[in-house]
Amino acid sequence: MASAASKRIADAQRGIAYADCYAASTRRRARTPRSRGGAAAEVLSGPFLAPGSLTRTERRRTIDAILRVIEGVYTHLPGKRARYAFDPVQRLRILRGQAETLSDDAFHIDLADILTRLRDAHTRYVGPASLEDVSAVLPFFVEMIGSADNARYLVTQVTSGLARSFKPGVVVAYWNGVPIDLAVQRWSEHEVGGRPDSQRAAAVLSLTMRSLQYGAPPDEHWVIVGYFEVDGAGEPTGPLLEVRAPWRIVIPKKAAQRAAKAVKRASAQALRLSVNPAAEAVRRAKMLMFAPASLAATMPTPSARTRSSVASQLPQTLRTKVLSTAEGPVAVLRIWAFDSEPEPYLAELQRLLPLLPQDGLIIDVRGNPGGYIEAAERSLQFFTPGPIVPTRFSVLATSLTRMLAETPGLGRNELAPWRESLEASVRNGELYSRPLPITRPEDCNDIGQLYGGPVLLIADASTYSSGDLFSAGFVDNAIGPFVCVGEATGAGGANVWDYADLRAALAGTAEALPLLPDGIGLTLSFRRATRGGPSEGLPIEDVGVAGMPYAMTRADLLDGNRDLLAHAIALLRQQTLTRLAFERRDAQRTLRIDTRGIDRLDAAIDGNAVGSIRPRDDQPVDLPWPQGARRIELRGSRRGALMQRRLIDLTA
Repeated sequence: MASAASKRIADAQRGIAYADCYAASTRRRARTPRSRGGAAAEVLSGPFLAPGSLTRTERRRTIDAILRVIEGVYTHLPGKRARYAFDPVQRLRILRGQAETLSDDAFHIDLADILTRLRDAHTRYVGPASLEDVSAVLPFFVEMIGSADNARYLVTQVTSGLARSFKPGVVVAYWNGVPIDLAVQRWSEHEVGGRPDSQRAAAVLSLTMRSLQYGAPPDEHWVIVGYFEVDGAGEPTGPLLEVRAPWRIVIPKKAAQRAAKAVKRASAQALRLSVNPAAEAVRRAKMLMFAPASLAATMPTPSARTRSSVASQLPQTLRTKVLSTAEGPVAVLRIWAFDSEPEPYLAELQRLLPLLPQDGLIIDVRGNPGGYIEAAERSLQFFTPGPIVPTRFSVLATSLTRMLAETPGLGRNELAPWRESLEASVRNGELYSRPLPITRPEDCNDIGQLYGGPVLLIADASTYSSGDLFSAGFVDNAIGPFVCVGEATGAGGANVWDYADLRAALAGTAEALPLLPDGIGLTLSFRRATRGGPSEGLPIEDVGVAGMPYAMTRADLLDGNRDLLAHAIALLRQQTLTRLAFERRDAQRTLRIDTRGIDRLDAAIDGNAVGSIRPRDDQPVDLPWPQGARRIELRGSRRGALMQRRLIDLTA
């Protein structure tokens, strides 16, 4: 009998509640007969962003509320005005005067467009509640290889119902009759992203998948794709072929919706997010279409004979793989998102990392849309012997943010560390409060290093929010080499609040915000992130984190990132390999320590140094501890450089 998880996966594969996106028979959202898989298929036919009409009063109330929030707390407002010569405050005032003349769709699309022009994926208009978790999709997926100057677009995923020749690997040449690269560039003007490469990355993704809650639906009812089949070398061959594909909607349904909502809970952590909400919604729709097995609570455990990974208990967030090389195994840790709450996320990493080969680790955060800031920043300590310095955040200095910091409730509790400097900044005419960390430095160093081999990070121009913060921390804390697909990461440098957070924090004050109609909302950048360490004070927004550039290849897209991983492994092998492992012998109150490549080992028990040892490879060292001891710290050095560090809790 199939397990509940297996049944859910099968249901997802057969009928993921999708139907043609447009219907000619009605202008309302209509329910159609049940699909073959038993999930109810639905049709969206418009008005998309306004299933019910808003009154004149409701439209003005919506604009006025968003205007107050953008002008009063949007942390990037000064920089965006200067960088893009665009004033969202004035544009909202103009829209207020035009609101009565617009159709329902046009009103909501104009609102969304004003915020999109900020090029900030954190700051997005949120459509009505009826569109929650609804994505418009095409039944295939397109990705780019090569550089921006020599880009080529390949189909990498295809569902059923299209021409047999239209399969993974074909080269896309035209999009609705427009040369594909030109079509991508034109569409990128409607996308978020602070740099051309991040806008292009967002445009390639939204060519085939779009969250309807965070933006307008596609204008066309279907697309006509011009493509070429390819020869053995992957070069286009034969005549130009065409396929017509309708836009459809995907609704992940209750199970996936519950998972998506898990990232937003009524706790202090809900105010410490850094996430691209639209990308997170599309990520889940993509999983449902092309990788439904990831919806299972845990992934199947490989047999001992074929084991090439360690099964993750958070498969939608973490995945591992072990690669065999001539010089020994290399582990790959894929971090899809930071959407699991910090404690279970950190606990799962603590479980996984010691089970992986210790000869080298590749961390892959490409396309990571972010999540909990604490999960991203605290996990950095697992990969380095050095102390972690977290990212710092500032609040825009306005009368509204000062009131927020002084008002009892969410705002005052969360903004307590910034309150004094915020009051001084408002009084002195400064733009921002003092920059302070959201994650406490002591929490970033409370567990210590868990993985002792060399570590390399891979990110791309779609890595955003907490993915940006993780990448910045990796570079600024000198953990290892950083390879980036594109010029830099996606450049989302802020802590994200939403309209509901602000409304709750200001409830009962003179600045109380109204309840918006029809479930409409807003997400926005609330605290501005700046880097630490050698990059002290540098912004992340619109800049990102640069690394060693890499251009994706055909083998990467169609053969499991073959060239990218080979490049990463070659860089890893250039790093110094050292090891420090230990075995607790509680009955004897002794720690047996094995080392490799270390010429000095220092130990401290409960903060008291117990001397230095000159260890030899493959010759274990025994370290006794006295009764009542609580913690041992081991520090392994090579030629004066700290290479290994372990914190051992003897009470655990």
